[in-house]
Amino acid sequence: MASAQLPTFGIQGGVPAETPLGRTDKIPFVAGPSVDVRIVKGLAFETGFLYQRLGGGYDNFTFLGPANAITFGSQTVRGSALEIPFLAKYRFLSERRRWRPFLLAGPSVRRTSIKTSSFQISTVSGSSGGTSSALNTKSTQWNVDPSVGVGMDARVGRAHIEPEVRYSYWNSGKTDAVRKNQVNFLVGLRF
Repeated sequence: MASAQLPTFGIQGGVPAETPLGRTDKIPFVAGPSVDVRIVKGLAFETGFLYQRLGGGYDNFTFLGPANAITFGSQTVRGSALEIPFLAKYRFLSERRRWRPFLLAGPSVRRTSIKTSSFQISTVSGSSGGTSSALNTKSTQWNVDPSVGVGMDARVGRAHIEPEVRYSYWNSGKTDAVRKNQVNFLVGLRF
């Protein structure tokens, strides 16, 4: 009975279905360790730490104004998140099967961090002067958001390969920098 409660350890990694920050020049990814503890036959508890690089972008802009001025500028945005999921995982079919589909659901504690750096300079035509400004901001937000997923547990010897699709509703998406509806394609390797 006690051996049935032993945790199994693994790693997970993957990519989002859509770039969480919109257009980006940094490839977003998800990666981290995981722990799976069997509660009863078919039902387990899964947790871990997932680091998510949400992406980032760099934009240059030029516009006319104010008055007879031309304004040049740039803006850089980078985002990341640390997620701690607390998921119930139900595996269908017998433990003796090589392939077992599963469902998972539960809350995820998430710390989202967005860094923005911007610079602009305005020059007035016909004069040697102008104005410039720089702004660096960092916003950090903690949320507890729901996550659900579906996947397949493929047993290969003592190892388990677990591809899955996981949906998360990100309440931090209210900041308009991060998409509210996030879908990740993950692959886990568990021992």
